[in-house]
Parts: sequence; structure tokens; C-alpha cells
Amino acid sequence: MQELINKLTNEVGLTAEQAAKTVATMVDHIKSKLPPGLAGNLDALLGNAQAQAGNTTTEKPGDHLKEKAEDFAEAAKDKLGDLAEQAKDKLSDAADKAEEMAKDAFGKLKDMLGNK
Repeated sequence: MQELINKLTNEVGLTAEQAAKTVATMVDHIKSKLPPGLAGNLDALLGNAQAQAGNTTTEKPGDHLKEKAEDFAEAAKDKLGDLAEQAKDKLSDAADKAEEMAKDAFGKLKDMLGNK
């Protein structure tokens, strides 16, 4: 969060206090839009980003958030693939049953009309 505060002071011209209040307001707004369980995760992620802002490694505070987003996207992709495969299987089964029913109905119709 400190990186964002610095960016607001340098690029927008806000004082450090104004920038800090702006960031806090944005975070509170975002948290209010999230389900309660995710709001706590946001606090944890932002706390981690704050801790990383003070370290001397080349890792940026946003890198952790980026990794989490990529992990989430990959998990969602996998889940959607699984759901698509299940839907394909169910549609195939339904098509097979519909074909069997149509053949059965056609056979019964032929029997009713006396065409064997």
C-alpha cells in the first residue's frame, strides 16, 4: 500500500496524509463489496504487500497479488474445463437416450400401422 501512497503523492500531488486516506477509503470500499470471507483475505494480502514494501528484494509488493490472481485464474480454468467435460458427457448421454426413444417410438408406430 505504501507504493500506492507514494505514487499518489508523486504523480497526483496529494500530501502523504491525503494519499493515505485515499488508499484507506479505496480499500474499505473494495472490502465492502466483497463477501465477508474474502474481505479478510484482502486484509491479509494487503498486510503482506505492506510487509514486502519494506524488504530489499527485487520482488514488488504487487507480485504476491499477481501470483494469487494467476493461481485463481488457473484454478477457474481447470474447473471450467471439468464442468465442460461433464456437460459434454451429459449431453452425449441425453442424445443417446433420445435416439433410443426415437427408435422405440418409430418401431411402435410401425407396429401400429402394420408395417413390420
